[in-house]
Amino acid sequence: MRTAPIVIADRHAAVGWRLAGAHVRTPMPGTVAAAFRTACAETELVLIASACARELPPAMLDAARRSLRPLVLVLDDEPGAAVERSARRALGVLP
Repeated sequence: MRTAPIVIADRHAAVGWRLAGAHVRTPMPGTVAAAFRTACAETELVLIASACARELPPAMLDAARRSLRPLVLVLDDEPGAAVERSARRALGVLP
């Protein structure tokens, strides 16, 4: 089993994750579930972009997140969301 995380994301996000040392999968639409199953069998940590996670059957994602092995995290890939949160935190105006 791999120790490096596997990231399932679009090709744009994949660039940064590859630079960070992650193994990246960029599945075509309709193949996300197969890529997710494979990733879960190969590593201890699977990071999946929220756009990709929305393509999974909800029961599949829920079961994977509850199992804790591998650890599955859904990445917030909404444009600007991280920047907005950082700015709010810095200004002390988190909701």
